[in-house]
Parts: sequence; structure tokens; C-alpha cells
Amino acid sequence: MKIMGIDLAGKEENPTGICILKMNGNSGKISLHTRYGDGEILKKISQEEPSLIVVDAPLSLPKGRCCLEKECECAVGGHFRQSEREIRRYGPVLPLTFTGMKMLTRRGVGLAEAIGRAFNGRCQLKETHPRTVQKILGFKDIKRDLDEYFQIPSDSNEHELDALLAALTGFFYLQNCSLELGDGDEGTIIIPQGRECLQKLKE
Repeated sequence: MKIMGIDLAGKEENPTGICILKMNGNSGKISLHTRYGDGEILKKISQEEPSLIVVDAPLSLPKGRCCLEKECECAVGGHFRQSEREIRRYGPVLPLTFTGMKMLTRRGVGLAEAIGRAFNGRCQLKETHPRTVQKILGFKDIKRDLDEYFQIPSDSNEHELDALLAALTGFFYLQNCSLELGDGDEGTIIIPQGRECLQKLKE
């Protein structure tokens, strides 16, 4: 089983973290990478051929919205999807119409469409929120806490570690130890059921 986690940057010139998580039973090996443009990300997906990709970025718009511009008549559709409204019970999340989130959402939606065209259903695509994942798993220091389960390279950066959290959430999803929040027609977010999911890495 091969899972890819992507911590997507809002701008292509900024670093995007990528984690490749290879599971053999419940034993996992990781490789961490940094990429930039969408072309680089799609090339990495093509090289790795993961069965599941989990992205830290909104991959869809709120129902009824064709864009996130406040001047558009679709603005009555609101600032949040159902998935954001549900995940807020775990902590705050930014509205998709905030400037930075708007940029990230546009890129996330575009990347999701590009993955769909390029790989034609050969891999599942899911969305997650690493800060919520970190909180649910009880991680105070991501690098130190993840080092208990994986060999973390000393030069790993924050984007790669968030990508690892995304990939790990994908593992929990495949192990039926996750929650899927939101409306399937609008777009969902997956998160671990709880800290007990970490036992899946030790069984």
C-alpha cells in the first residue's frame, strides 16, 4: 500500500511538502520531499503511483458557489462548506473566502481536477486538515512525536511533516479508523477517530 500526503502551498513558487508512506502490514516507511509547481507535483504522483492521495487544502467550493469572489452573485452560498462547519468542533478553521485561503482553495480545486484528468480514477483523492489531526493525535511537537513511529530525516521541514500527517490520516482512513466530515456531494475532510488510531501502527 502506498499513500501520498501533500501539504499544498497557496502559490506555486512556495514549497509544497510531499510524503510517500509505504505500508507493509502495519510497518511503515516514509520518504519526504519538497516540490513547487503543479507540474512537479503531478510528475511525482506519476512516478510513485499511490493508491491514495491526501491533501492539506480545500479541494472543492461551497455548494452553490462558482467562485469565491464577494462581488459574484454566487456569494450567497456562504464562506464555509459543511465539512468546515463540522470540523470547527475540534478547533477554528479559516473561511475559504479569506485572501490566503481563497488562493489555496483555487489551487487545490485546480490540482484535484488535474489529478482527475491525468490519473482517471487510478487513485483515491481525499482532503484533510493537519492542525486538527495533530490536535486529535495529541502531538505537541510533530517531529519528536512522529519520530516514535517513523524514521524522520533530520533535515525535514514543516511542510513535509504536515504532509506526513496527511499521509498518516490516509492510513487511518484505509484502516477504518477515521471520520469523514461534510457532504459527499460538496466535499469531505477526513480526520482520525482519536488518539487510539495510533495503535494501528503498533499492531
